[in-house]
Amino acid sequence: MNIPFYIAKRYLFSKKNRNAINIISGISVIVVAVSTAALIIVLSSINGFGKLIDQQISTYAPDLLISPAKGKVFSANTEKVKQITNLKGIKYSAEILEENILLKHRNKQLICKIKGVPRDYGKAFRLDSAVNYGFYKTHGKVHKLAVFGSEIAYIMGISIDTGEPVSVWVPNRKKIQLHNPEQSFNTMNVIPVGVISLDAEFDVKYIISSNILVRKLTERDSSDVSSIEILIENSKQIPELKSKISKILGDDFIVKDLYEQFDVYRVMKSERLAAFIIMLFIILVASFSIIGSVTMLIIEKKEDIFTLQSMGTKVSNIKKLFFTEGMLISFTGTILGIILGGLISYGQQIFGFVTFPADGNYIVDAYPVYVQVQDFILTFVSVMLVGTIISLYPAIKIKSHLGLN
Repeated sequence: MNIPFYIAKRYLFSKKNRNAINIISGISVIVVAVSTAALIIVLSSINGFGKLIDQQISTYAPDLLISPAKGKVFSANTEKVKQITNLKGIKYSAEILEENILLKHRNKQLICKIKGVPRDYGKAFRLDSAVNYGFYKTHGKVHKLAVFGSEIAYIMGISIDTGEPVSVWVPNRKKIQLHNPEQSFNTMNVIPVGVISLDAEFDVKYIISSNILVRKLTERDSSDVSSIEILIENSKQIPELKSKISKILGDDFIVKDLYEQFDVYRVMKSERLAAFIIMLFIILVASFSIIGSVTMLIIEKKEDIFTLQSMGTKVSNIKKLFFTEGMLISFTGTILGIILGGLISYGQQIFGFVTFPADGNYIVDAYPVYVQVQDFILTFVSVMLVGTIISLYPAIKIKSHLGLN
C-alpha cells in the first residue's frame, strides 16, 4: 500500500472532522477548477474564431498558391509547370493574372485589383454560391464581363440591372506621356454581371474577370501569369505535395499553403499563444492557494506527524505525504475544471446559448466555439505541471514549520 497517498487521500476526502482546513482545501480545489475551466473556454473560443475564418477563406482560397519569388509575373509555359500540374493528387490548377487597376464609374473612382481567371474557375471554387446579386460569369462571346466584390459595388454605386459598363484603367508599361497622363493608361469597359461576397478583405479588393481580358488590358503574353492556384484532392496530401512542388520549382518560386497565404492565421496563432500564457499565469497565481492549504494542514496535523516519526517514518516519506496532498488538490481541481470547461464549451458549440446582439450585422448569431481534444491534453499537462511545482514548496519547508530533524 502507498502509505503517503492513502493518508493524503484521507486528509482531503475524509467525511469526518470537517473544519476550516477542509474548507480551505475545498476552496483551493474550486479555485484551480475555475481557472482550468476558464483556460479550456478561452482556447475553445479562439478555435471557434479560427474555424469561422477557415470557413470564410476556404471558399475562395486555394490549397496551394505558387507565386514568383521576384517580379510580378512568370511564364506558365515551362516544363516545370507542366510537371507540377500532372502530379498525382492535384484536383485542379488555375493560371491567374492579377493587376492593380483604377475603376471609374460615373463620378466615382476606386483603386482595387482585377483577377483574371480561367473559364472553369468559378465552378472549381463553387463561387456561384457566394453571388449575392446577378450571376457568376467571366467569359462572354461579345461583352467583356466581370464579377464585383460586394463592397466595391456598394462604394462605386454599381448596379447589374442597368447593364451600365464600368471603366477599368491600368498603367501602360510601355508608354508614359507626362504631357497627357490619360494616354499613359490602357482602358477598357467591362459589364458587371454579378456581385459576390466572400469576406471583408476580398469584397473590397477584387473584381473577377477572364484572364484573356486581363492579358489584353495589361498587354501581357499569353503564357504570363501572376500565380497558379491549386486544389488538392485530399487535404492530408497538402504537406507532401507542397514539398514536391517546392523541390521542382526551386528558389525562384514561393509555394504557400492556406495558412501561409493570409496574415490572419499568424495573428490568430500569436493571440492563442498570448492567451494561453496569460491564462497559465492566472492558474499559477490561483495555485498559490495550495501552498496555504498544505501549510495549514501541516500545522494542524503536527501531532500526527510526530506520531508517524516516532513510529520510524522517515522525513522523506512525511514530505512525500504532503506533496501528495498538494498534488491531489491540483489533480482534483484540474479534472473538475476540464469537465466544467468542456461542458460549457461543448454546450455553446452545439446550442449557442451565448449570442451576439440581435441588432448587429454579424456573420454568425452565436459566439463561435470549437472544442478540440488536444486542448484538454495541453491544459491537463500544463496545470498539473504548475501544481507539481507549487506542491513541492510546502513539502520542502516542512522542517521549518515543525522543526523536524
